[in-house]
Amino acid sequence: MSDLIESEYLYIHVPFCIKKCRYCDFYSQTNLSLIPDYVTALVREIGRRSQSTVSHPKGNAATVYFGGGTPSLLGPRQLETILQALDNAFGLCPQTEITLEANPGTLDEIHLKSFQGMGINRVSLGFQSFDPAQLSLLGRIHSIDDAVHAVEKVRTAGIENISLDLIYGLPGQTGDHLIRELDAALVLMPAHLSCYMLTLEPGTILHAMHGRGKFLPMAKSDQVDLFRAAAKYLKTCGWDHYEVSNFATQTCLRSRHNRAYWQMVPYHGFGPAAHSYAVKSDTDGSAVYERFWNAPDLNGYINALKTGDLPPSGSEILTREQRQMEYVMVGLRTSMGLNIKTGQNLWQNRFLTVFQTLMEDLENKELARRRDAGQRFVLTLEGWMRLDSIIASFVEKI
Repeated sequence: MSDLIESEYLYIHVPFCIKKCRYCDFYSQTNLSLIPDYVTALVREIGRRSQSTVSHPKGNAATVYFGGGTPSLLGPRQLETILQALDNAFGLCPQTEITLEANPGTLDEIHLKSFQGMGINRVSLGFQSFDPAQLSLLGRIHSIDDAVHAVEKVRTAGIENISLDLIYGLPGQTGDHLIRELDAALVLMPAHLSCYMLTLEPGTILHAMHGRGKFLPMAKSDQVDLFRAAAKYLKTCGWDHYEVSNFATQTCLRSRHNRAYWQMVPYHGFGPAAHSYAVKSDTDGSAVYERFWNAPDLNGYINALKTGDLPPSGSEILTREQRQMEYVMVGLRTSMGLNIKTGQNLWQNRFLTVFQTLMEDLENKELARRRDAGQRFVLTLEGWMRLDSIIASFVEKI
């Protein structure tokens, strides 16, 4: 993990959408006239925050991830301004993985060529579905043709590292339907797939519809069956299932940015509602683990930075128990699983004492196995299908 720790991981939250999707609980606004003021404020935040950050050698930024919202609503000059600010503050290099999330209905070929020229080398396209009825239910603004042409546009611009997002587990969906969805995605030859199970998040339109009896979600057990079907099918197609919801054609095409999250590596988040994670030294030299975030308030964000202040924010110092729970929760989601040595350090040499019986029970049930000469504990596909209950079993012992 040392190569991860010695690098910078940068997240930019772009809080703009043409229309709010029915399933999405990420912070965004539809007033696109605020984009110029947002970009000005964002550049100021990057400058202010980087001055108080102990950075690694310039040019050591491993990833930049533009998430949202809909980052593809930004124009070339706006993206270039942001990237220049990041370069000045942290140092970008040709090896930096720079990801842009995009809605297929908001991509311009000329803009894409500019994006590629300024270093953007990975695009994550929010397809969600190849079924018009499901796109309508989800509240997406693009058509199937928009989605297919988006891949062509990205490739024509010279960007080959393309990830597609799909959502499954919608009412009425069957295993055969899901396989057809996957086949439609595979025909486009993406480098990466993110397949997310539909969840009803509080504050979303679908959640409100459910409360009014206007939307009946699929039973959890049926969603789990679809998860098994998708995982097994993609495995037969040669895909690397490296995290519960993520698949890559090759190990080198796994998301480097998300890998930092899953391995609890410090990262910087900029923009309203963005989160950051830092490891600092206390006065006695001990490590302090802090998570902090900007408030989900675009106007407050712009106004604060306009007057030279940092935006409204919150923070928390993570206790050892919180870090232990997060280690288990994110580690068990990945094909790398839990590193026994890391666990021993985090539990002050008591990891195996606390969890040995539980781990042996999961292995006996073929829900987990040891890897790398017993140094890693990973869940099998059947274990991933019971992920929530397995994590709960670990948390009970913390």
